[in-house]
Amino acid sequence: MEIIPPIKLTPQEFFSKENYAWIESLVPHEGQEFVPISDDEDFVGFCTELAVRILAGESHEFEQMLEQYEGSVHKYRNYPEFARLMKLGLEFGVADGSGACANYLGAAYYMGGFVEQDYASAKELYEIAESKGVIQAMINLGYIYEYGRVGEPDHEKAYRQYAKAAALSGACEPLYKLGDMYSRGTVDGQDYNIAFYLYERSLDAAGDDVVMAAQPAIRLAKMLIDDEMTERDLPYEPMRALALFQMAERGLRIDISRGQTFYEKRLQEALEGQEKARKLVDALLNDDFPAFD
Repeated sequence: MEIIPPIKLTPQEFFSKENYAWIESLVPHEGQEFVPISDDEDFVGFCTELAVRILAGESHEFEQMLEQYEGSVHKYRNYPEFARLMKLGLEFGVADGSGACANYLGAAYYMGGFVEQDYASAKELYEIAESKGVIQAMINLGYIYEYGRVGEPDHEKAYRQYAKAAALSGACEPLYKLGDMYSRGTVDGQDYNIAFYLYERSLDAAGDDVVMAAQPAIRLAKMLIDDEMTERDLPYEPMRALALFQMAERGLRIDISRGQTFYEKRLQEALEGQEKARKLVDALLNDDFPAFD
């Protein structure tokens, strides 16, 4: 698809007079009284830095700052002024041609938060981001199709999105999502061996990123202590499963601390998995080293 460059507008041309004046008010100007929007100096300073990037038309730097200071974004996400600034900055970024801004705003509409949840808007923004080569947007569209967020679930389209992202990037997330599709049999029939292989590749792709590794780790751990898997010539390794459940716990706790509370159920699965794996390890050790009578 040929990408038509967007019509470039300056921030002053893009925003309404009211919104532009409000963004300007967040930045101190020499010779003018500065009225901070909050008594929280850190919050005021963060908003000022974001506003400076918006006013300078630096949409890419604006989005990068949101990614870099994820903790601050999470901390201030419920502040009305911050929500307004985020939305305005990202909307300008989309108009300015930033695929990263389109994906970020799409994710906000998908999850809900500083904007009201709207799957149709999320899909539209993901498509814009994908057209600009954003790998995460390809994956995110897979979620839209897999779970039927806009219309009925379409597993074929979801599979193509994950496969395309995996082929182009070799990243952790699309690989374990493909593994899920083979594990559940939603595309091309159920095949646990392919799922296991994809989870292994996904774990390798995560590298030292314990947060990303949590997802393939917990999937592999479950398979390594599942009796049914051994019947399909997959390994039975309680010791490794225990280590993987522990890895998953660490990553999931970090995700939850960042506001992704929907992982609490999976965290409980990791904790229960550790308990089960420990019992299996103990049983194996007792078999290897019988007590002396």
